[in-house]
Amino acid sequence: MVSAPGMKQGIPLTSSAKRWLLLAIRLLLGGVFLYASLDKILKPYHFAAAVQAYQLLPPSLLGMATVFIPWLEAVAATALIIGFRPRSAVVVLSVLMVVFMIAIAVTMARGLDIDCGCGLLVERPVGWLALLEDGLLLLLLVGLYTALLPQRSPVS
Repeated sequence: MVSAPGMKQGIPLTSSAKRWLLLAIRLLLGGVFLYASLDKILKPYHFAAAVQAYQLLPPSLLGMATVFIPWLEAVAATALIIGFRPRSAVVVLSVLMVVFMIAIAVTMARGLDIDCGCGLLVERPVGWLALLEDGLLLLLLVGLYTALLPQRSPVS
């Protein structure tokens, strides 16, 4: 393996270690998103109120969004956990994260003081912390997607 001058070589992962690491990351991310989706599914009126507070959707789409989004999140999280089409699951969860981050950013710019409705552990307001957490989750998803890409054999 060739590295740039001054760069230290990392510890190479065996294929077995890489598989275990990817499994752990899949389970962690899948668990986080599954937990968040179940909270939204089990408390639909709470989630509907959170979505409505963003003031981004017309009332005619509110009901459909508050039913569709948590179930999409749950299916993608479950697929990630069980390893069924994990790259597709990561893409779906990444798109959801980008949509959530845009909604948070727009809400922050509008100066609304509302709960993020994320469905994780505690209620927290829309703000930089929620945006940072979602950004970190998105980075993990992008990293997982990259790690799940088929390995190309080096060309001589």
